[in-house]
Amino acid sequence: MGVATLDPRVRRASPTLAEFLASPRVFWAIVALYLAAHVLLRLWETPNIAKNDVQEAVSAQLWAWGYHPRNPPLHTWLLMGSYAVFGVRLMAHVALKYALLGAALGFAYLCGRRLLPNRTLAAASALSLTLLAPFAWTVHTALTHTLLLAAINLATLWAAARLTAMRRTSDYIVFGVAIALGFLAKYSFALFLLPLVAAMLTQRELRRALLDRRILISLGLALLLFAPHGVWMLEARFDFAQFLAEKQRSAIPQPYFADVAAGFGNLAWAALSFLVPLLLIFPLAFRHAFAARTASPWAAATAWLILFSLGLLALDVLVLRATAFEQRYMMCALLTAPLAAFLRLEPRAISPKAVAAFAVCAAAVAAVAFAALAGRALLSHQTCNRCWEEMPTGALVREVRRAGFVEGTIIADHYNLAGNMRLAFPDSRIMAANYLVAQPPLDGAGQCLLMWNARNAGDPLPQAISDYLAQQGSPPPAGQPTYVDAPLRRSGRMDRFGYWLVPDRDANCRPL
Repeated sequence: MGVATLDPRVRRASPTLAEFLASPRVFWAIVALYLAAHVLLRLWETPNIAKNDVQEAVSAQLWAWGYHPRNPPLHTWLLMGSYAVFGVRLMAHVALKYALLGAALGFAYLCGRRLLPNRTLAAASALSLTLLAPFAWTVHTALTHTLLLAAINLATLWAAARLTAMRRTSDYIVFGVAIALGFLAKYSFALFLLPLVAAMLTQRELRRALLDRRILISLGLALLLFAPHGVWMLEARFDFAQFLAEKQRSAIPQPYFADVAAGFGNLAWAALSFLVPLLLIFPLAFRHAFAARTASPWAAATAWLILFSLGLLALDVLVLRATAFEQRYMMCALLTAPLAAFLRLEPRAISPKAVAAFAVCAAAVAAVAFAALAGRALLSHQTCNRCWEEMPTGALVREVRRAGFVEGTIIADHYNLAGNMRLAFPDSRIMAANYLVAQPPLDGAGQCLLMWNARNAGDPLPQAISDYLAQQGSPPPAGQPTYVDAPLRRSGRMDRFGYWLVPDRDANCRPL
């Protein structure tokens, strides 16, 4: 009796789980159920937004070619589009997040359909994203621009695969659009694009597509689409070198070899932790199916892509003495690891049982992560520090409305508070004193409201707000603020806010 394999030429009397996964409808149904479950979990977890979402809420008040120099504007534009559909509310943020996660899974599947020998492996490869640590956990608790970057990285790989397979003029156009979107999503897209191009140049079959003169269409279109933001970025006069040094903790270097040792150690840890639990499950499920060699040029190219991208990060350690690497920094280098791993398998050696075991493990990891996220929502208040997701913002909103605030300008000391006020007062202009971005103009009508989180209150007015008012030529208000005390959500621990509805200021918070 022969060994069962995924060879489509072999017929079986009853369908296996592997054959069940071969249906595109089944794949999209799994993705839809996964996303819907997490949308409901997130809506139940907290009405607050936190992390990067609060910064985006402050930014997404007007259309502009740029907002804050640290990030390009594409995610903000998409959030404004989501606001147009769902209103300025939590659902707009949640819908955008899980639409982007769905896009990442979808493009991973399309890459697999184009590069892998059958639909079962394409589905398994795409669903393997949920076995990467950022997708298993971090994407549900943070990540905005990085999630968008992941979706566009995979879209760019899919566009490159189309380009090398068909080499139509339309494929060069799609590739150019993908490049532009990548740089409008996150500047670190270069850590994916450059290694991708270099990897394709190592393979004769792929190199021909890049050396075609129509690649100038791709480059020209990408430059044209990026140009308006590029001009804005030049005018912003932002010190990217200093910002990068601070993020990578190389601003104050230690002895060179100490920095290099710390950098490589943290880089290795970030890479390994990024790949868990895929790194544990994949070799066990498919240990008998690895091919020593493969004729697929994309099998070699995806491997080179990973090596080249990791090489750039290693160069960052050696030249710029970077010592800090977070998991999300690996989104360019290791995002394609699942696809690269599946490209190294021999399809005729893959048994349906191996696919079934792998699918069951992936489902188990997803279920454990889902339960852990629910537990985090219920228990995090016991150990959280700043507890932004647990802030009783509803109590503050009710109090300022009772005090007579209707609309105007709200200046908060921190974007975590400002972003949540954006959802509560969508018709007002919201400003964060520690995160200044372009703001919509006002006609002078309205009120001026100052607010801050005062749980560790010292001065009646935070220095960040005082400094901002001074920069605008507006003196601090006279009198005393009002304080609101309320318990954190799901906790008896108390939180405190301060606010000042300034009676003698216009909507620009300038004296009347």
